[in-house]
This record gives sequence, C-alpha cells and structure tokens, in this order.
Amino acid sequence: MGEETIDTRNILRRAQIGAELPDSVWKCSTCRLCEESCPRDVDIVNVVLGLRELEFQDRKAPERIEKLVWDIYEDGNPWGGKKGDRNKWAEGLEIKDASKGVETLLFVGCDGAYNKELHKSLRSLAEILKKSGTDFGFLGNEESCCGEPVRDAGETGYLDELVEKNISQFESTKARTLVTFSPHCSNMFSTIYKKKGLKMKVMHYSEYLNELVRDGKITINSEIKKKITIHDPCYLSRYGGDSKELRELVVKVPGTEIVEMENSGKNSLCCGGGGDRIFMDFEGKRLSDFRMEQAKNTGAEVVITACPICNMNLSDSRKVNGIKMEIMELSEFLKGGTE
Repeated sequence: MGEETIDTRNILRRAQIGAELPDSVWKCSTCRLCEESCPRDVDIVNVVLGLRELEFQDRKAPERIEKLVWDIYEDGNPWGGKKGDRNKWAEGLEIKDASKGVETLLFVGCDGAYNKELHKSLRSLAEILKKSGTDFGFLGNEESCCGEPVRDAGETGYLDELVEKNISQFESTKARTLVTFSPHCSNMFSTIYKKKGLKMKVMHYSEYLNELVRDGKITINSEIKKKITIHDPCYLSRYGGDSKELRELVVKVPGTEIVEMENSGKNSLCCGGGGDRIFMDFEGKRLSDFRMEQAKNTGAEVVITACPICNMNLSDSRKVNGIKMEIMELSEFLKGGTE
C-alpha cells in the first residue's frame, strides 16, 4: 500500500474554520510537483509551510521536528551529531580555512558532513576543486546548518537569528562565491538569505563545476563505460528552474550512455526526503521506493543524482528492495572522468 495522499484542499478548509489540522500537513515533501501541474498557479508549498508555523507556535509539531530544531540550536545540525565532528569528512585533504580569506566558500551542509556514506562524494568534490586551481576553503567545525529544516519546521523566529549569524560568518571570509554541496542549501541562500542581505553569488556545485569545465579548468577525458540514469533532484529541476548543469556534466564523460526514467526533468518524481520528511517515519511504500522501481526499469547500472537527501533516500530504498544498482553522487562520478 502506498503513502497517504495529501489533500491540500481539506487542509486549507480546516485551517479556515479553525479545525484541527491533519497529520498530512507534515507529510508534504515541498517538492513542488503539485505546483507544476496546478492550473491556477497556487503557491501550495508556502501555504503548507505557513500552516506548519501555526502548528509549531501551538506546540503541535511532531516530537521529532521539535527535537531537530533544538539539535540545530545546540550543535548546529539536525542529525544529533557533535559539532566537533562536522569536518571529519575532510581529514587529510588540507583544505583551506575559509575564515582566513578565500575566493570561493564551499558550504558542506549537515547531510554530507554527518552521513559517512557521503564523505567519499564530498572528498571527490574537494579534490576536483583543488585540481582546478580554485581558491576555496570551508568553515570546518564552525559551519552551521543553513536553516532549511528550521524553516520547514515552522520556527521562523529562530530561523531569522540563524540566517543573520550565518550571513555575518560568510561575509567575514571575503569570498565572492558560495558553492553548496546540497541544492537545498543553495535554494535557502538564493532566496531567504538574499532577502536578508546576502551579497555573495550562490551556486550549487553542479553549476559551478560546469562553469569550470567551460573555462577549461577541468578536463573530463577518462572513459566510463556505464549505462546511466539520472534522478533530477526537486531542488534543482523545479526550484532551480532545471537540472541542465547536472545533465550536461554527465554527457561530457566519454563512454556514458544515458537512459531516462519515466519521470525526468521538471516532471521528476521526488525522493520523498524534502520538507523535513527525511527525519520522520511513515507507513507504506515510500516515494523513493517508487523512484527506484522507475530506475530499475531503465536497465541502467548506475543512478546519478546531485543531492545528499536524494542520495540517502534512494540508497536506502535500493538496499531494502534488493535492487542491484549503484547510487552515485555527481561529484564522485565526475572524479572518475577526470582521472
């Protein structure tokens, strides 16, 4: 049995008459697929987030949601990880301390920093940047959450405080460009942070690497004979306008054959992890299970994505359902093409 359908109209009607909101207000993955097909262009996601804000204020948010906000407040991440472990992924790489001044600031984000399965992907990105001659650095253990989980929880008061603190820290590095590992972070910086005064250019790493390739600072010439299918993250394909940077980079790797899933581009099926759903458990078949079925049906050997949340969800569904495909982050795939 699949996941419960989210009836947005029912949620709104309940909110209008002051009735108790259903649990489904917390099941929205903020993927915007509903908005893509809405004939009236209703801003559905922001409505849901507004209702969550009311729920949070009334202490009606799920316990796990309240906990992640406190974890961010106390340790700078929603995963309950120690602040001193944030830079463990970079051990031995000798990456510059951004606080001493850099041209490009690499924002690692909580998901990549605290999930050991993603450390290889992060290291691949850092090694590509070093090879390109980019003057970059990161904030190490001083980096804090971008605040998206706080926004999705509805805690706007603390979000404002976190955003202002992060902007001040970013500006102290004198960096001109802010490059993120997660498209969720780049969306926060391009929208919420820009409105609060962030002046740095914001780019997801797929966009930044594509720019380095076009400028001749990265050469992709190593052949990878693999049949690939691409999972377009919602926060690139819909929030970002498209995911052409991701696709253009994969195409540049010699020997690669791309086969598309049933849903791709702006019509991509969500992995189900956005909107703080990655932190909660739901009954029934997950969206990532459906997505991995689509991936399997292509006959591809590898699923490539460029989002740590997508990577975690798809990898979990692959294991649970016994699907023999490799889930690979774009950075790790590209590193193989530059060796």
